[in-house]
Amino acid sequence: MCVLLMSLRRLVFYSAVLVALFSSTNCLLVRIPSSICSLRSPFNQIDQTRRRHQRDHQSDVQLGCPNSFIRGSSSTLGSSPINNDINNDTTDDDDFYEIDFRYGTRTKLAYEGKKDQFVSQGEEGEDSSAYKSRSLKYILTSSFLPEGVTPDYYTFIKWRLLQRFISANVHVLGTQSLLLGLGIKNKNSLGLSAALNWVLKDCLGKVVRMFWASKMGRKFDSDAKRWRFRASLLFALGNGLEIVTYVYPLFFLFYATLANCLKQISMLTSSSTRNALYNSFREKGRENIGDITAKGEAQISVVDLLGIASGVCLSKFVVGGEVRNILVTFLVLQGLEIACMYKEIRSVVFKMLNFERLWGVVEGYVGLGSAGEGGGRGGMPNVPTPQQLAETERVFKPPRHLCRRAIAFGSLGRAKLTPSELKELLGVFEGEKYLLVVGEDIKNVRRNRQRRRKKNQAVKRQDKLSNAEREEEIYREIVVNAQEDCHIVLHSEATNLDIVKSTIALASLRRQLGNTCAQGLDEICELGLDKRRTSDSIGYVRAAKEEADMKFQGFVDKLGEAGWQNDKFMFGRVSMRNEWKLK
Repeated sequence: MCVLLMSLRRLVFYSAVLVALFSSTNCLLVRIPSSICSLRSPFNQIDQTRRRHQRDHQSDVQLGCPNSFIRGSSSTLGSSPINNDINNDTTDDDDFYEIDFRYGTRTKLAYEGKKDQFVSQGEEGEDSSAYKSRSLKYILTSSFLPEGVTPDYYTFIKWRLLQRFISANVHVLGTQSLLLGLGIKNKNSLGLSAALNWVLKDCLGKVVRMFWASKMGRKFDSDAKRWRFRASLLFALGNGLEIVTYVYPLFFLFYATLANCLKQISMLTSSSTRNALYNSFREKGRENIGDITAKGEAQISVVDLLGIASGVCLSKFVVGGEVRNILVTFLVLQGLEIACMYKEIRSVVFKMLNFERLWGVVEGYVGLGSAGEGGGRGGMPNVPTPQQLAETERVFKPPRHLCRRAIAFGSLGRAKLTPSELKELLGVFEGEKYLLVVGEDIKNVRRNRQRRRKKNQAVKRQDKLSNAEREEEIYREIVVNAQEDCHIVLHSEATNLDIVKSTIALASLRRQLGNTCAQGLDEICELGLDKRRTSDSIGYVRAAKEEADMKFQGFVDKLGEAGWQNDKFMFGRVSMRNEWKLK
């Protein structure tokens, strides 16, 4: 009845009135609008080999495509005008199907008189066992896999489930070692003393977790991949310290507390970065983060149970209580877990830019360094897709030096700057919510000079290099130092788009500073790069601003074309800003 009402509503929408008169002998056949037939189109491939079976049911309502009919008796129609539409040669080839767009299923429905309703008959041509198997498959799919996710989700979840299974095995070994460590230490008084040690290590771990959350919470969203992998390394180290409690039971409280602190930090970091990772799996326009999270928890619950059962069997029948067996098994399993975690994080494809990813894209767009082949002012700059950038994105190593937000952004007081230089900068950047300042970082001058001195000395000590190669390496280091000695000053009201535009300008300025000594290293070049300040580079600054104005809108458009989100970013908080009067 519900299906009939839905069909009638569709017919009203198309201004077609169906009049069906029921009697005991004849049938009135009225063609259903062809628009309803489009319901089958997504599933044409599913039932290419499906054959229709003839059915002989009276007083049925059957819907089919492309020729669909409503059946009823019409003995009293006689000379009714509608009687001309009756097809007396119609067979019972037309069937009614239930379509599930979530899983791409198409199931035949048939009317059952006893129940007075339409019931599912399963896929045509399949026996009951095949139908049960298919139903079980759909149940498992709907229980453990979310809808509306990107293809990289399935690669991610494959490695994640394997990693969780191994982690559960390692957890069993760690717990076994903790209990054995307690037992060896407290042979005569296992009760109260052991319980006290266990509670103390948990309490201290919670305290460390609280301090870690308050100090590091703001850093997780903008660098979720790297922090998630670091968390796995901390958890692995915590597992190792749990094994050590068995080797050195007299220091149980120290090692167990340290292990628990590391694990608490790791679990907090993992839970804090989880939503950022899950958000990357949403298909465009889908708000299904709850579904992805819930299905993820269901997946790991099952795998954890299997892993614990496997770990118990491994501990009982293979490892036993021998220290050497425990250590060897732990090292093998932990190495496999870290490898799976690396693959898991590597498979994540972020479509939202943080500053490291933004710099990687902008660097090629303006023709800075090796990434800029084909770019620059005269070239045809390309914007890599999220998938292309994810393949080269760093997971374990920290960001490259010039990609770091602390190097790119600063305040007016970071470099030497006179009032006249500042006035000139405000004239160049009139109406903008950012400035570019050139000069050495005087706030961290001692640390920076010491780092640069060590690098230069390391280059000079390389005996395998010829004098020319050594000079080339020193020259490259000086160029990098010059590119480091310029930064962005953001206005307090600057938005994320202002950050994007200022980054384009910074990349242009760094490119120009790097090209200052085109002929290589000499005294004048070294002195000019090392002692440069804003007044010496105002021409470069003005050119960088003009290039940013010219390329900004095109860059934002190309981001969208390449698959990046160009309306949302995760740059994190640039806490050090300045305020000046905007014109």
